[in-house]
Order: sequence, then structure tokens, then C-alpha cells
Amino acid sequence: MSEQDRVCELCCGAGGMGLGFSRHFQITDAYDILPAAVQTYGSNHPETAARRQDIRNLTGARGDWEGITGIIGGPPCQAWSRRNIRQDPADPRALLLDEYLRIVEEVSPRFFVLENVTTVPRAAKEAITRKAKALGYTVRSSCLNAADYGAAQTRRRWIAIGTRGRTIREIRKVQPRTVREAFAGIPENWGLMQSTPATLERLAAATPDEWQPMTGKYGNIIKLQWDAPAPTVVNVKKVYMVHPGEVRNISLAEAAALQGFPPGYAWHGTDTQIAQMIANAMPAEMASAIAEAIA
Repeated sequence: MSEQDRVCELCCGAGGMGLGFSRHFQITDAYDILPAAVQTYGSNHPETAARRQDIRNLTGARGDWEGITGIIGGPPCQAWSRRNIRQDPADPRALLLDEYLRIVEEVSPRFFVLENVTTVPRAAKEAITRKAKALGYTVRSSCLNAADYGAAQTRRRWIAIGTRGRTIREIRKVQPRTVREAFAGIPENWGLMQSTPATLERLAAATPDEWQPMTGKYGNIIKLQWDAPAPTVVNVKKVYMVHPGEVRNISLAEAAALQGFPPGYAWHGTDTQIAQMIANAMPAEMASAIAEAIA
């Protein structure tokens, strides 16, 4: 772990990215706008000052972050998600990428790591890279698959890493965990969903080949396979990720395990809030591999 770096995490969510980075860096501060996320993060990262704050109201100009040498974070991605059919560039959440970089400019850390969905428009990605280079950063921008770095899911994310005065090493690849391996560590299964007989009939017919359309409010269903990583973990209160050995949607505990959260991780909020926090998280294994490449 780097003793000279103090890291601040923006849009910290439940702490998936923090789990991975805390293996290599000291995360001293974390911010999120959602009370349940801040409470969850603080409960599991007592060494970090987790605070509720809209990053649009944060500024490095006041000198509040003196000594911070790294900034990490994943501003909400719903504006550019494939599941958002509008993908409106005027969506306030799309503007949070600019807010993130504004804070980087004001704090002037030695490095930053920005995570988001791959469907962020090319123009927006290029703008981030261009602005960061103008601030003196060496930037590596690429789309990575979490399964390549040990995660139990094939989650693809756009990652932008900026450094000043330090090398960005190759991010070390390892074998992914399987669904079987992820579920094996669950001591108590919690957050089980209730389904109607008609829904259970649809779940029984699900296949692992690809996402299938499903009638009703929510539109996708896929069956997991025991000895392979899962597809991207989504909000399992809205989308069906069928258990590989049982006719049911996976539980919140199982979704959290696929994201790399350890058994015993303390969750706060309603089941609906927890499901969304899990879906929004960065897989801990992927975060750790990125952190290791700049530590």
C-alpha cells in the first residue's frame, strides 16, 4: 500500500471501487449524494470519512482537500447507459463528467481514475482526455472487461487514468471467477425475490446464450452458468438474472458476491436501494487491478 498517497473518492456509491483501491491506497475521503450509499460506505470503510454531498457543490479552490494526491470515482452513468433509451446529453447526470474533471483541475492530484459505461459518446471521452492532457496529465483511456481482471462477470467499462510524474503500468490480467466460486462464499442468502407462477414459468425457460425479451415492465432475462462469469450485474429488482441451478432470480446477496463484495458487507437502505447500489458498483477485483497499475 502506498504510504505517500491520500485518495478521495467521488460518487463513491456502496464502495466497490473503494474496496479495490483500499488494497493499494489510503482512501481518506469519500462523497456521494445518496444517504444509503454514504451510510453503507461508512459502515464498511471506517478508516474513510464518508460524507453526503453533491459533487457539484464541492471545490478544491477552498483548499478543503489539502494533501489529497489521488482522485477516483464513477459519476452516475444512467445518462449514457444502453438501458436509457433517451441518452440525452442534457441529462444532468451526463454533466457530472465535467464536474469530476473540474474538481481534478482544482485539486491538482498526482493521479485520477474515472470509471463509466462504454457507451459514453466518443466526443465526451475525447473531451475528457483532451482537457486532462491540457492540465499536464498523461492519460490512458480504454474500455476494459472486468472478467479479464478476476471479476465474476463480463462487465465492460470505460476507464480513463491520468497521471503526473508516475508511470501507468500494464494492468495485470488474471482468470475470472466463476458464478460457482462467487456464490460459494455466501454464508446466508438474503434479498430473495418473490415471483408469480407466470414469471417462474418464464424463468424456467430462460437460456444462458443471450439476453431475451420479457413481457411486462422490465425487458430482459438471462440464465447464469455455474462455471463461467456472469454477464454484467444489473438491478435484479428490475431485470431477471436467473440462478443457474434454481428457478428464481438471483438474490441481492448473490448479486453482491458477483460484484466482489465480501460476505458480511453491511448494507443500508431498502432492498430497492440496495439492488441499485449493487448494480452501480465497480467490481472490486477490477478496481484493485487498476489501482495496482498506478500504485
